[in-house]
Amino acid sequence: MDTEIKLRISEIEQALSKLQASANGLQPFLPSTIGENNVLDFINKLNVLNRQLQQVTETYKSVLLQNEETTRQSVQFLDESDRLLSRGIQSGAQKRMP
Repeated sequence: MDTEIKLRISEIEQALSKLQASANGLQPFLPSTIGENNVLDFINKLNVLNRQLQQVTETYKSVLLQNEETTRQSVQFLDESDRLLSRGIQSGAQKRMP
C-alpha cells in the first residue's frame, strides 16, 4: 500500500487561478428599481428579489475568494512542511553514514 501523498503544486495553482478568475468574473449587478413609478405589488417583490439575489451573489463571491486564499495558503504550508521534512530526513541519513 502506497502511503505517499504527492502535491502537484502547479496543477493546484492553475485550478486556484481559474477559480479566482471565475469568482472575480461574477457580476452580481441586477436592476433593483424596475418600474419605479409602478405600483404593482409584483414589481415591488421583483425588486426585493433582485436585491436579495445580488446580496447572495456578493456573499458567495466573497466566500469563494476566501476559500481560494485559504486553500492557497494551505498548499504553501504543506509544500514548505514537505521540504523541511525532506531536509530533516536527508540530514539524519547523512549523520548515520560512516
